Amino acid sequence: MAEHLDGLSSAARLEQVLAITGGGVGKLYAAVADAPTVTPEEFLPPSTKGTRIFEGRNSLAAFSRFQKRFLRLESGIIVGYNHQSMSFVTGPGYFVVKAANGEGEHGKELFFDYTVPPPETPAGWPDFKPNDRGLSKLVYSDMLDYCRRVARGVVVGKAYRKGVDQNAYFTLTLP
Repeated sequence: MAEHLDGLSSAARLEQVLAITGGGVGKLYAAVADAPTVTPEEFLPPSTKGTRIFEGRNSLAAFSRFQKRFLRLESGIIVGYNHQSMSFVTGPGYFVVKAANGEGEHGKELFFDYTVPPPETPAGWPDFKPNDRGLSKLVYSDMLDYCRRVARGVVVGKAYRKGVDQNAYFTLTLP
């Protein structure tokens, strides 16, 4: 699968990954269980300047298209937020990108940690809103998203809240 996607143009790769919907996203996550670990440096190379945008598709029936936007702070920490049509209700859902930590079932998976606020809000990004307040609490509170490599510039992830599988999956693809 990686070889096939890596051989496509960026536009064709994006089109094919975004065509995976609903339960197919979960099947993709299961299919790449043995994929090599994605590192933060691969996900957002240190040479990347400014915001890097990944196009996303989740397994939900509605509001399934979104973007995750990432930026490496001067400290080296990678922060991100969710850019989607319901942000005015749910908030931006800020998170910090963390390297695989070798612990537990997801020990070899890069993850997005919604439980800690970013050390700073990048210029030009939405105002920070805590994930444990208001309607953000229903969507982002106590969340960790674990990510697996699919191909170059493509990851698939699964959401957990307080360690409980949410049966919610997503793909992220560089355009």
